[in-house]
Amino acid sequence: MAKRKETPDVLAEILGGEPPAQLDAPITRPPVAARRPPAKVAKTPAPTRPATPRKWEYLLVSFQNYQGWRPRFHNGRELDEWIYGPLIHEHLHELAEAGWELTAACAGEHVYGSADKYQLYFRRPLS
Repeated sequence: MAKRKETPDVLAEILGGEPPAQLDAPITRPPVAARRPPAKVAKTPAPTRPATPRKWEYLLVSFQNYQGWRPRFHNGRELDEWIYGPLIHEHLHELAEAGWELTAACAGEHVYGSADKYQLYFRRPLS
């Protein structure tokens, strides 16, 4: 093994300590029997998630602006007297109480009517 070049112990000088007596001291490890085994950590069980239902029913709601945004179509069927129906935020509360979960929203092309370019997609477990 090549001999190390003697370098000043700058850190010892900064901290005011004495430089080590021997710079080339070999690193020694305790014998294998004297080493402690790693501490055992108690495993906490992973939280379990409820099983996801495999079957869903879906609802596509299209909205149209008539004195505020109102639902006009449910899965392609026009709602009776939709112009007197609830506004969008009221309708969302009604659907949530019925167990529907909002999964997606889109705006763009008309789906069922000439002015229904806003749709919300819902799902709930099939009972």
